[in-house]
Amino acid sequence: MASERAILAFAALALTVERHWRDLVESRRPPPRRTVLRLRCAAVLSLTAALSAAVHRDGAGFGILLWVLALTAGALAVSATITWRCRPARGRTR
Repeated sequence: MASERAILAFAALALTVERHWRDLVESRRPPPRRTVLRLRCAAVLSLTAALSAAVHRDGAGFGILLWVLALTAGALAVSATITWRCRPARGRTR
């Protein structure tokens, strides 16, 4: 459960980056400020929920370790997905 929430959080954070937003959502306009704020808040809440779930399930010591591992796996999964998804967009002119 913590890994899914970490992936969701990092995906939301990635969409706050203007380049990723343009590649994945809309190529003509940057993300609106309100959307960026909402995505960042959703990411913080998701990371907090992932920590809470990991600690609740496995205790404080091991839960925090699993949470850090879930963060690493989530960041890697999102970065690989964005790289794979945006690869055809490289030849596109802006």
